[in-house]
Amino acid sequence: MDLRGKAPGRGAYLDPDAGCLERGLAEGALSRALEIPIDEGAAAKLRTELAAAAKERRTNA
Repeated sequence: MDLRGKAPGRGAYLDPDAGCLERGLAEGALSRALEIPIDEGAAAKLRTELAAAAKERRTNA
């Protein structure tokens, strides 16, 4: 997860909301945007990183 949007490579914007991530995973939109399949292990990692990013945003806000 690149919170600053500066990492090289393909990316996709995702609102830092767990519901948004779940919809993107369930509907396949995130997989299409990244042009890769997202297995359950990768989805779990995304959930963990998104939760940490949201917590960091709240702390720094």
